[in-house]
Amino acid sequence: MNNLSKDDIPKLGRKINQLKKRISRSEISGKMEKVEFRKMRIKKIKNQIDEILKKKKNTRL
Repeated sequence: MNNLSKDDIPKLGRKINQLKKRISRSEISGKMEKVEFRKMRIKKIKNQIDEILKKKKNTRL
């Protein structure tokens, strides 16, 4: 995994929003085959954000 910094958090947040929009559009159209994969990607991105925040807290101590 590449090294992420605090500056990457807004970029990751935008990616989450994109994926959420795609999920809602696919639910409306009925194409559900990619929804689970997108939900998995959202969870993975959220975990990356949590990791970044943990690293930030540990460096303050």
